[in-house]
Amino acid sequence: MTEVHVVVLECAKLLLQDWRAAKSYQQQPSGVQNIADTSKWKIPVVCRFKCNIEFSFSKHLNKVGIGMCIRDDIGTFVLAKTEWFSPICEVHIEEALGLLSAIEWVHELNLGPMDF
Repeated sequence: MTEVHVVVLECAKLLLQDWRAAKSYQQQPSGVQNIADTSKWKIPVVCRFKCNIEFSFSKHLNKVGIGMCIRDDIGTFVLAKTEWFSPICEVHIEEALGLLSAIEWVHELNLGPMDF
């Protein structure tokens, strides 16, 4: 299995986990929140989208993989994108580059108000 396959598989696992968490959250009675849910993906406010960004680092290839996923205000998957950057930099620089890339992508899509 190549590193790209591993990244795609990990992104798919995260998306499935997030989807299950969102469905579980939607099914809970009002006013009840599980403490474990406080660090999970949160649905954006009505009429907004949310873009999550994840990173993977490959020292062997000297590259950073970035995955971006957009969901709507009810948690429905809208669009996803991956990119590679080279060379590996400090984590905070890679995070800034990833956010910049996501902002540029979202701007091109012209979807409307977006949370990151």
